[in-house]
Amino acid sequence: MPHGAALPTHFSHVMTHPIADQTTADQPKVEGFMDWFHVNSRWVGIGAIVALAAIGGTWYAMRAKAIKLENADRQLLVAKQSVASGNVPLAESDLQKVADRYAGTTAGAEAGLMLGQLRLQKGDFQGAANYLKTLVPKLDGPNAAAAKGLLGDSYSQLDKPAEAAAEYESAASTTTMPSEKAFYLARAGNAYMAANKNADARRIWETLSKQEDNPAVAAEAKVRLGALTAQAAQS
Repeated sequence: MPHGAALPTHFSHVMTHPIADQTTADQPKVEGFMDWFHVNSRWVGIGAIVALAAIGGTWYAMRAKAIKLENADRQLLVAKQSVASGNVPLAESDLQKVADRYAGTTAGAEAGLMLGQLRLQKGDFQGAANYLKTLVPKLDGPNAAAAKGLLGDSYSQLDKPAEAAAEYESAASTTTMPSEKAFYLARAGNAYMAANKNADARRIWETLSKQEDNPAVAAEAKVRLGALTAQAAQS
């Protein structure tokens, strides 16, 4: 090539590498993100703190609930030991504490039912009725059915068969167990008869007489229906 001649123009294109071009093009984006992060780092930090606080709060709530359930079970065991010892005043006190302090837990519900049963057993029928009336609205499912059944027993002992029948029938409508439903309905039928509410009694016994899966209950229902028919014929 002669001295002083100009370089071919295509060399100017070869000297620029594609990677160098890409890096140069990306650089403003990286700098832009770093600038944004620098400006907003305070808010990013606050967001991270809030997220960690939410996670910690959830864990604390779950742990507190687990501890409460453990304490409820432990205190119920103590109350059961008091019942087994025959110390009725201490047993009542211990059961009342568990039922009140741990209301809404399985242990609290069991303690409440045991307290109602204990008062029935010692002959404090009015005390049992008063307590069970306050307990029933706090329970649900099988526990509610059991409480209503005990309340029906309390009314029966207080010679209030109509009130007893209503509670037994309510217990039957609350439980989902067929055998338990039939048991409460039979109690309701007998209580209605004792209260001379024969129309309600007949309604109950006619329902039970059709229970093919429970022949013993059906047989009792037919006997009761016969007694009601004979009573009606004599009147």
